[in-house]
Amino acid sequence: MIGSVRATRRTMRLLRLGRRHDGRTCVIALVVAIAACSPDQIVGSGSLPPGVVDPGITKTPAGALAAYRGTLALFAQAFGGSFGGSNGISHIVVAGILSDELQANSVGDLNTADPLDSRVLPELSNPALEQFQTYLGDYRGLQQVRGQAEEARGLLEAYGGDSGKVLVGHLYAIEAYSELFLADLFCSGIPLSTVDYNGDYTYAQGSTTSEVYQHAATFFDSTIFRSTDSARILNLALIGKARALLALGRYGEAGQAVAAVPDGFQYTESFAAATVASSAANFALVTPPGGEGPWIASVSDREGIDGLDYRSSRDPRTSATPLGPNIFGTTLYHPDKYATDGSSSIVLADWVEARLIEAEAALHAGDVPTWLAKLNHLRETAITPALPDTTDPGTPDGRVNLLFRERAFWLFLTGHRQGDLRRLIRQYGRDQSQVYPSGLYPGGTGTYGSDITAPIPALERQYNPRFAGCASRGA
Repeated sequence: MIGSVRATRRTMRLLRLGRRHDGRTCVIALVVAIAACSPDQIVGSGSLPPGVVDPGITKTPAGALAAYRGTLALFAQAFGGSFGGSNGISHIVVAGILSDELQANSVGDLNTADPLDSRVLPELSNPALEQFQTYLGDYRGLQQVRGQAEEARGLLEAYGGDSGKVLVGHLYAIEAYSELFLADLFCSGIPLSTVDYNGDYTYAQGSTTSEVYQHAATFFDSTIFRSTDSARILNLALIGKARALLALGRYGEAGQAVAAVPDGFQYTESFAAATVASSAANFALVTPPGGEGPWIASVSDREGIDGLDYRSSRDPRTSATPLGPNIFGTTLYHPDKYATDGSSSIVLADWVEARLIEAEAALHAGDVPTWLAKLNHLRETAITPALPDTTDPGTPDGRVNLLFRERAFWLFLTGHRQGDLRRLIRQYGRDQSQVYPSGLYPGGTGTYGSDITAPIPALERQYNPRFAGCASRGA
C-alpha cells in the first residue's frame, strides 16, 4: 500500500533546489517518475521541512515569471556554465571527460587517476565517499532544473494569464533536455520525482534509460503542441525530440521530425565574461575565480587508442590552443571555438544537428547518396571557409565511422558525444573497448576502466525509499 512520508530536513537540504543568487527561490527537486512507475511512488504532503522556502511567495504573476526566468538561467549553468548550476562542473565537461573529448586537468599525475577520466566509477553507498566525484554536481544541477521547471509551469498555468501559458511549452522543452542529459550520462535506473508549485513532492523508483528517453520525447511533444506560434521554440523541440528518437533507435521518425527545421536555425545558451559576473561565465573560462586554473580540463587527442584526433587532425571545428603545462608538466589545451573569458554562447540545438539526424536516417534506410549529400551539404555551407567534400568509404562499418566522426566534429563540446558513444554500443554493436578510451591511462597507475556510465549518487540510495541502485551499467 502506498504510504505518505515526510522528507527529513537533511534530505531536503542535500537534494532540493537552493536559493538563487538573485533572491529568487526554487523548490525541492529529486527526480521525475514517468507514468509506468506511478504505482510505486511515495507522496509527501503537509508542512514543508525547515529550510524550504514557502512556494506561496511566488504565487503571483511576477513570481511566476521570475520562476520561468530562473529556470532558464539554472539550465544554462547546468548545461554549460562554469559552476554547473549547483557549484559543480557542468554537463558538457562531465560528459566530455567521460567520453573522448576532454581529459581532466590533472592528467599526468602519476599518483592519482581521475575517476571520471579513467572510467573507474563504482556505485557507492556512502555519500561521504563521493562528495568530490565530478558527476555529483552534474546530477544535482540537472535535477534542480527539472524541479524548477515543474514549479514554474504550475505557477504560469495558475497565475501567468494567457501570456504566461505561452511560456509553458518552453519549460517542457528545457526539462526534456535535462532528461536527455541524465539518460546519456547516468546508469539505467534513474529515479525521477516530481514537485508541484504547492510544495507537494513525490518519490519514485528508477526508470530505465529507454523510459527516460521516451519520457523526454513526450515532453517535447507537449512543447510542439504549445509552440506553433514560436518557430524558435518549435524547432528547439523538434530537434530535441529527434535526438530522443535517435537514442531509441527510431531513425525514420527522427529524420521526419527535423525535416522542417530550416538551414540556419540555432538555439543557443548565452553566457557573460567573468569580468561581468563569475557565475555567468561558461565552462571554457580560463583561471576561474579562486585561481584553480589554468583550465578545468584539456582537449583530448587520440585519447586511449580509440579517441578521435580532435587536435592533430587540424580540423577547424575542433582546433585547440595550448595554455601551458599543469603542475604535473602536461600541456593543457583549450578549445578555440570558445573564448577563454567564458563569454561564448553554446549551441543547444541547431540546423547542423538536424541535417546530421537526417543523414543518419537516410543511412539506415539504405539511401547512401542522400546520406553522403547531407554530410557534404554541411561541409559546404555550415563553416567558412568551406571544408572539402568527404567520400563514401564503401562499407557499412566505414559509413558508420564517418557519420559518427562528422557528428563528433560538428557537435564538439556541446554535450552529444557521450550519448553517441553509448549508441555505438547499444545500436551499432560495437564493444565498449572499441569506442571509449582504453589501454594505459596517462595518470596514476594501471589502465582505463570499463565503466561507460556514471552511477546515481549515493544520496538517492540513502534517502529515496524507492531507489535500489542502478539497474544496469551498460549502454
